[in-house]
Amino acid sequence: TLLKIAMGVAQADGGTVEWGYEAQYGYFSQDHEALEAAEGETVLSWLWRYAADKHEGFVRGKLAQVLFVRDDVDKRVRSLSGGESTRMVLAQLGLVQPNVLVLDEPTNHLDFEGIEALAAGLDDYPGTLIFVSHNRWFVEQLATRILEIRPDGLADYRGSYREYLAHCGDDHLDAEMAAANARRERQLHKRA
Repeated sequence: TLLKIAMGVAQADGGTVEWGYEAQYGYFSQDHEALEAAEGETVLSWLWRYAADKHEGFVRGKLAQVLFVRDDVDKRVRSLSGGESTRMVLAQLGLVQPNVLVLDEPTNHLDFEGIEALAAGLDDYPGTLIFVSHNRWFVEQLATRILEIRPDGLADYRGSYREYLAHCGDDHLDAEMAAANARRERQLHKRA
């Protein structure tokens, strides 16, 4: 929800969002909202919208980079799997070349090889990366700053996810551990 508010997709209950003067952002929504207006379009025609001044070979080359080759470019966007949709949106962001990437659960629908390739590509990305992910491995590969939203405020930790875990001793991406901690907190509040 926080990313949707930052991107202007959802309304905030309070406060404002202000981007820096030179910020040119690209947004990866976990719902692939960028593809919603592609009714009836092919993979090739949809991506070509973002490179209208380029020739077909250029657009096909960009699609090949995200594993759409030969007849794959003629698939209808509405028939794509979750992983294919993810790759399409990433290809679009690669064409637009924003200096801030905002990614909401980008590893959903990707197999491990896809997640590895995404992490490698993002590691080489020269701009600012803001992302939300429940994938521990992915977070550990890329995060250099952790923002934790707590009921009592924001915790801002500068360092890797592994360093953050050592600092706070709590793996928030471990669902079982998080549930056990929540039960323990409720029990402590009941006793108080």
